[in-house]
Amino acid sequence: MRKIIAVGLLLSTLGFGLPTVYRTVHRRFFGVRSEVYLEQQIMEYYYENEVRVIVEQMARARMRPPKNATIDKATGEIVPHQNGLYFDLDAIVDSVVNAPAKSSMQLSGIEVVPFLRTEHIEELTDLLGDFSTPLLGSPARVQNIRLSLAAINNTIVLPGEVFSFNEVVGERTVERGYRNAPIILGEAVVPGVGGGICQTSTTLYNAVRQAGMEIVERRIHSIAPSYIKHGLDATVAWPYTDFKFKNDSDAPVIVKAEIQGWRVRVWVLGKDGGGVP
Repeated sequence: MRKIIAVGLLLSTLGFGLPTVYRTVHRRFFGVRSEVYLEQQIMEYYYENEVRVIVEQMARARMRPPKNATIDKATGEIVPHQNGLYFDLDAIVDSVVNAPAKSSMQLSGIEVVPFLRTEHIEELTDLLGDFSTPLLGSPARVQNIRLSLAAINNTIVLPGEVFSFNEVVGERTVERGYRNAPIILGEAVVPGVGGGICQTSTTLYNAVRQAGMEIVERRIHSIAPSYIKHGLDATVAWPYTDFKFKNDSDAPVIVKAEIQGWRVRVWVLGKDGGGVP
């Protein structure tokens, strides 16, 4: 019926040369009904494609992705998760276009829950693997070990994720605080920036091994290091020689690492016998 009336109006207005009047009348019949509001935005007489543009702009300003819970690297405290907010644009546009006159609507979103939530991290308290090695060497070597331990400390490794020592620790440079200390190079011991951090990767390897995680990449030194039996070590060198392991369990794990007294300690926390719900 509305279409018939509109056609009649079209013919009459064209006859009088009043296309502006026609467009106004056409909007009243085929646009959003009068006094329809979305939030504080008046939507009356807009066409559907115009409604979509407005809704997209409004939704874009409020849409946010979900954020997993994590751990503060420095303090070890849990940073709570944040739910995301998603908007079903098609549903909102349809509700505006078909709203009765004098309607007022809100831009309602849909909460999106992240995969890793605060309560999941709170459950990671079981000691899965724990290993320590004696702290040896010069102050420069100790500094390098301390920096690399801080880099891997409080790292969450999700189920199926591969942990790369080089990716997590990054390049060892003077600008980042690393110092010259002895490194094993072939059959010789020579000075090198970052010397000593292989003790960190070795201690991590043995903690991960205790935890039963899958070892993805590991190489041993060409000569025995002083802090562990040869064959139980894991050498690293930027950027090609790496130590990697995979969390092949169904729950996240947390890598913890620090100097305790005169020991380099790395331990792995997780959840025995259970994954993320």
